[in-house]
Amino acid sequence: MRIAVLNNNTNRSACAQQFPDDGHKVVAGLQPLRPGWTFDVWQARDGVLPPETAAYDGYVLTGSVASVNDTAPWVLQLADRVRWLHSHRVPTVGLCFGHQMMAHALGGRVGFSPGGWRVGNATTHFNELQPWMQPAQPRVTLFAVHQEQVLQLPAQARAIGGDAFAPAAALMVGQHFFSTQYHPEFDLSFMRALLASDAAEWSADTVQQAGLLVEQPVHAALFMQWMAQFFEQPRSGECKPT
Repeated sequence: MRIAVLNNNTNRSACAQQFPDDGHKVVAGLQPLRPGWTFDVWQARDGVLPPETAAYDGYVLTGSVASVNDTAPWVLQLADRVRWLHSHRVPTVGLCFGHQMMAHALGGRVGFSPGGWRVGNATTHFNELQPWMQPAQPRVTLFAVHQEQVLQLPAQARAIGGDAFAPAAALMVGQHFFSTQYHPEFDLSFMRALLASDAAEWSADTVQQAGLLVEQPVHAALFMQWMAQFFEQPRSGECKPT
């Protein structure tokens, strides 16, 4: 398979530059699971997207410090691409900002979380497990860093998981769009560095709690496996670009 990973993260801070960009973080999680696949990272944050005619079997949309409600040209361009992916039923996974963009582009509403910042980790309680979610697990914990979230679903989407803080933390549209508010691509070293560098962004209580949460186990490897199996799932009536 050939997968396009759209890097949306505009964070170019000193901390961010110590690590691979978010697109390459995704590749680092998926490539060991599917060493025969091809992964191409595109810098969507700079307005660089693959041609619509490119023969990709799937897309991944990364997180970002940007907001899907921004009117920057690259954000508007990305929204147009998401609508194109939906119209062509191209299998697509959205992570954090990517999750929010999939909802936003299809007519949902994204805004500030009623509970404020969520930093550390978060557990999604799945109410609808898909056949490709193997090994099956109804509760999945991933690293979390967000202050915006999906507040209203687009008409085509359904929430398949969440919790009281973020009821629409995992979405599906048909069988071709799958998304999570959280970060399977982050690892512990990155989260520790992020907390140290960005502590001024949050209250002391938030930083203290997040420092404890990030040390707890997460299910990043499981979620990456789910992503790979999502792309492999046969889909009836799927329309592919030519």
